[in-house]
Amino acid sequence: MRAFTLAKVRRLAGDERRATAALIVALAELDARRLYLREGCSSLFRYCTQVFTVSAETHQKLPNAQNLLRHSIPAGDAARSLDRALSRLLRELERTKLAATSRPRGAHQMATGSRHIPAAVKREVWSRDAGQCAFVGTAGRCTEGGLLEFHHVMPHADGGPATVSNIELRCRAHNQFEAERSFPPLLAEGCRR
Repeated sequence: MRAFTLAKVRRLAGDERRATAALIVALAELDARRLYLREGCSSLFRYCTQVFTVSAETHQKLPNAQNLLRHSIPAGDAARSLDRALSRLLRELERTKLAATSRPRGAHQMATGSRHIPAAVKREVWSRDAGQCAFVGTAGRCTEGGLLEFHHVMPHADGGPATVSNIELRCRAHNQFEAERSFPPLLAEGCRR
């Protein structure tokens, strides 16, 4: 059964790559024949952003941001405007999720039994694990960079401390997978809630 499932996944992945290649070829033809003009779009870029990927509300935010940024980006370059907005968003997310700061405070003494992971530990673990799940399976290291959680290698319930050497990044799926390996299914099920 496992071999059948793995073979099916490999076949479907190959199908997905062929579908992506076909989409790229179709987009190239659409661009070469300028078929986007009939759709009311002035360029392939406009067609892809208006028809494919974002809502009308999201699409309207870009020109508004471009207009507000004209003092620092006079040409209103969309790429520079998006880069600036994403840079600011990333700084904010890193500050709130990873305790990133230009002036970190010194480490504080943790209360015994606390589940709290100190900000300094979060920063060092994030840097060491390169913002990616650190789970290593039979096919290599997981490449997931989203839905990351701080994982106790030696579980907290077993006395594992919140130290750099005992904390690693895990994607949600691998964090749950390791919880199920470490604890009976009923306890692991309670962790999902």
